[in-house]
Amino acid sequence: MSPTARTTAQRYPERVTYDRDDAYAILDEALVAHVGFTTPDGPVVVPVLHVREGDRLLLHGSIHGRFIQTVTTGSPICVTVTQVDGLILGRAASHHSAAYRSVMIFGNATAVEDPQERADALGRIVEGIIPGRLSGPHAARRPNVEEAGYTAVLWLPIEEFSIKTRSGFARDEAKDDAVEAWAGHIPLNLTAGTPVPDAITGTRFPAPDIAALRSL
Repeated sequence: MSPTARTTAQRYPERVTYDRDDAYAILDEALVAHVGFTTPDGPVVVPVLHVREGDRLLLHGSIHGRFIQTVTTGSPICVTVTQVDGLILGRAASHHSAAYRSVMIFGNATAVEDPQERADALGRIVEGIIPGRLSGPHAARRPNVEEAGYTAVLWLPIEEFSIKTRSGFARDEAKDDAVEAWAGHIPLNLTAGTPVPDAITGTRFPAPDIAALRSL
């Protein structure tokens, strides 16, 4: 993809790329996306769970929420997804940073109007985040048309986007080489813990496979 005025980096352009496969890998790994939009009261950013299907991002929210009510009027949005991989420590405080991979998408989302299509899409969101949750002998109940009536589903085309990454070590200056402080990289990993069943479940059913879950 070619950069646009909105996706062209103003700082550290060497950290920005536009490879679609790389963007999809980050989107598929991350669990939370932050959606920014403008309201009469000013800009708002909300966190939402997301799932990518092909060249589109699947988002959802309450039909009564400010996010859905604003976006479905045709207001443009900006979606960002970030994976923090670690902390980067330099010998000078001003050179401390974070290791990260992020994707920023600009565009206009389209609402799924058909109730059954919306119910099916909500099921795919659950399956996309917790694989196998709606299949097999101990599957959860799928969303129905009634539930889809108060939950909106949005498609956002992944067309105008950029990727920004940071890794490696701090950009220390020669004047700080003699500072007697540890410098390097501290990896960070968020992993799922042991599932805790509720009182009704107890030990009757197997827990979801946490190895299949997406990153936090």
